[in-house]
Formats: sequence, structure tokens, C-alpha cells
Amino acid sequence: MEKLTPEQRVAVAKTAAAARWAKPVTQEDLKRQSVLQVAEWTADRAAQMGAEDINARIAGGSPVKPGKLTFDKKLKMATAAKKATARRSVPVVPAKKDTG
Repeated sequence: MEKLTPEQRVAVAKTAAAARWAKPVTQEDLKRQSVLQVAEWTADRAAQMGAEDINARIAGGSPVKPGKLTFDKKLKMATAAKKATARRSVPVVPAKKDTG
């Protein structure tokens, strides 16, 4: 591939894409896709419920511990936080003291 010109690479890529999309869709493919979609929805719902639980605990005055991940905007994904530039993703709410 390194020896090909940019035009030749485009032609190879177009041929490969056409070959991929030309494959007939079978019932097995549809079932596999359905299973993957259900798994993705389940994981999304679990994450949403976890976020709701975290928000409820923070609103209730629970202490916040900074995480070890940060969101990289360029990569559009979570990455390990750098120790020197780590910032809290959620502001720390001081715990309420019992005066009674």
C-alpha cells in the first residue's frame, strides 16, 4: 500500500468498500446485530442509572472522590488522567456537619 499513489489507494478502498457492502444480509447477521444492539442499549441504561445514582448521592451531601479518568476532547473518549494537570470532573461538595 505504501508504494501506491493516493489515487490508487482511493481506488483500492472504493473496491474494498463495494465488496463489503455487496454481501447479502442473512438472518444470522440480523440476529447477531440485534443481540449487539440490545447489549449496547443495556450498557447505556446501566451507565445512565449509575449517573443518576451518583447525582443523587452528591445532592445528598456525599463526599466526591476524583476519578482516575478524564475526557479527551480530541480523541472523544475517556483516557487516564494526567497527575500534573488532573482536574476534578465534578466539583467537590463539602460534607454537611451534624451540629446536633
